Amino acid sequence: MSMVSNLLRASTATFPRRALHDFRSKRCMSSVIDLSDDSAVTKFKSINEKSILYFTATWCPPCKMIKPVYENMAKENPDVAFGKVDVDDNAESAAKYKISGVPTFVFFSKDDTVARFTGADQAQLEKLIGDLKDSP
Repeated sequence: MSMVSNLLRASTATFPRRALHDFRSKRCMSSVIDLSDDSAVTKFKSINEKSILYFTATWCPPCKMIKPVYENMAKENPDVAFGKVDVDDNAESAAKYKISGVPTFVFFSKDDTVARFTGADQAQLEKLIGDLKDSP
């Protein structure tokens, strides 16, 4: 392994899994960002003007159904940041946002919660993304 690789590995060892991604919503190819701990969620929300948190679990069938829809919407809406929180891996954030069922989607404009819903409802997700994009 090269010295550069060792330095990079050492310098990133203290960051949460996948937290090194660019959390800014204006990126060339929008994608869903895995947020592995509460500090990553806080940073994600603070640096994105409009964002969505998708609370999910690996054992949840409706979550598996809506996941590709959510990922596609992230690609179609690069002006909105799309985050994903696994409630089993990040119970602190799930408790903080009072998540009682999955999938749950929480929509933010700046740091304010503007909408939320629970369920794998594609039409509702599309509507609320449109509302979020139209909000000041």
